[in-house]
Amino acid sequence: MAYRQSRRGGSPSPTKVLTAVTTALIAGAALGGVLHATGSLRSVADVYGLEGVVNEWTLVFCHSLVAGGPFVALVTRLSRGRYVPRPLAESDRSPFLGACVGLAYGVVLWVTVVAYGGPFLLGLITADAYPVPVRHWGSFVGLSTFGAVFGAWYPLLQAFFDERR
Repeated sequence: MAYRQSRRGGSPSPTKVLTAVTTALIAGAALGGVLHATGSLRSVADVYGLEGVVNEWTLVFCHSLVAGGPFVALVTRLSRGRYVPRPLAESDRSPFLGACVGLAYGVVLWVTVVAYGGPFLLGLITADAYPVPVRHWGSFVGLSTFGAVFGAWYPLLQAFFDERR
């Protein structure tokens, strides 16, 4: 398997930030659509004690923006890694490879945030016992879709915005 040499980098460029925000909004729409289709969209607002469609969608898009940052950092780090296998290193330029990495990211996000992290934090705040892991399958499908869509769109939009620069 071929490996790539590392490159140094600094702070993210405005193009990278624009790409990340745009991709997060697209992936957030996909996440919200899946949550709505599975009847799980209301649970996002319920965690915060809020009601209403506007609050549900606002929280979905805010969470998408927050979850997009670590994914961009991961893909950027993989593309600059010294001993990273070439398919992972190319995931920031290939929509298919990006979608594969994004799908894995979505599953890890679900495990750490929904299945274990949420019940743990709610237990700390309320001092009640919550079952672990939480098997909320609507959010599993939603976060898997979020990761795959984010991973597929990120290289496409990155190339688009780089050409316009």
